[in-house]
Amino acid sequence: MNVLSAPSAAKGGLPGGDVLTSVAILMPPGDATARALRGPQQDSIASIEASSLDHLADLVDNRIGAVLITEEALWGVGFDRLKQALAAQPLWSDVPFIVLADGTTGDRSEAASERTDDLGNAVLLPRLLRAEELLRSVRFALKARGRQHEARVRMEELQNRDRQVTESEAQFQAIANSVDQMIWSTTPDGFHDYYNKRWYEFTGVPEGSTDGEAWNGMFHPDDQERAWKIWRHSLNTGEPYEIEYRLRHCSGRYHWVLGRALPVRSADGTILRWYGTCTDIHEIKIAEEQRQLMLAEMNHRVKNTLAMVHSVVSQTLRHASNLDDARAAIQSRIGSMSQAHDRLIHSSWLEARIGDIVDTAIAPHRAEVNRFIVEGPNLLIGSKQALALTMALHELATNAAKYGALSGEEGKVRIGWSVGGEDEVFHFIWVEEGGPEVREPSSRGFGSKMIEKALAGYFRGAADLAYDPGGLRFQMTAPLEGLTS
Repeated sequence: MNVLSAPSAAKGGLPGGDVLTSVAILMPPGDATARALRGPQQDSIASIEASSLDHLADLVDNRIGAVLITEEALWGVGFDRLKQALAAQPLWSDVPFIVLADGTTGDRSEAASERTDDLGNAVLLPRLLRAEELLRSVRFALKARGRQHEARVRMEELQNRDRQVTESEAQFQAIANSVDQMIWSTTPDGFHDYYNKRWYEFTGVPEGSTDGEAWNGMFHPDDQERAWKIWRHSLNTGEPYEIEYRLRHCSGRYHWVLGRALPVRSADGTILRWYGTCTDIHEIKIAEEQRQLMLAEMNHRVKNTLAMVHSVVSQTLRHASNLDDARAAIQSRIGSMSQAHDRLIHSSWLEARIGDIVDTAIAPHRAEVNRFIVEGPNLLIGSKQALALTMALHELATNAAKYGALSGEEGKVRIGWSVGGEDEVFHFIWVEEGGPEVREPSSRGFGSKMIEKALAGYFRGAADLAYDPGGLRFQMTAPLEGLTS
């Protein structure tokens, strides 16, 4: 009959060929079937002749493709070593055994059955088996073994891919959470499904609460519709998204933020995701607004200076007894004005005493000592606060000289500041008394805006300018740290 042969088998030791696709053969040398199997063969299957069970165990350790063995060979020396080799196989590996029965397959002892079962993946075939059927069994076993290896390779690829994805995700999270920006991403239709930790730290909202379209509720009500319109335009066109809006901070206040986003596209141009950032530009925005306000105020100041010089000269002449006294007083007061302007220009000035700022600002108007009542501790303030306060007092004093308490004979100005309360709050007041009746102007000029907005902004506080009929009143409150920070 046609038989399975092993013309390419490695004799003794471990195989020199591809052991993964070979069948190991262990049969007694004198076995009739063994002699037939070692005969000439037309249909080649790579095989390795095992010399013993110990040798077969070594082949199992080296991932042999399949094993063809006679049942009586299982009783040789080394079976325990074979069992150990089989038990040490990885989970994916299950070596198929083809066992040729000793006698008939239906008439076997319990011990023989147990020994075959110890092999795990074993099929018992009758000894007198046609060659083509034996070949078919061997090929089937090798094919099944090949699928085990394919499954192992696929499993390792998936494990490597999962590991790479995990590492990539960890790297992304480390980068995204280390920058001082809020980072977010959306699906192609604009559904927000990711925010970095900076977003939650800035807004103070629970994680996941701004997913989807809930992000827009974090914007200032006046900015929400504009933000929606620009975002929808980017989603419809694929154009980059960029907008400045006010975002609610965890403190409850709104901060100016610059929002930007770009789409990530596939090779055919399809948008896969949107990635965006939010940058806190509140300090820059406020500084720019204050700079514009200051520039406008300086323009106003040039015009106002001439009016103030006229007021100083007029009041001096009114109270002077002779021209020499008037000349000296005018020179002194205009010199004080020059010193005040010098303080505005020298922005490198680091800090000053608040009493000195007040004295310098009102010096040109002190025709009489009792026109001003000044009270307050001589606190230190920072350079930008000193600059803003000097300008505000200059504006108030000029206004008082032109229209308020200093424009008449009996008017007075009370200036005071203090620190008090449980939260150590700074209070500053300017109150005019005894001047002409005050009427609120129909519109606020640059000076009023500078006093109420710029000054309060530099001190990080709140200011109020009230046009009481009895006299102009200005007051400001600010946290203590606002004096120097």
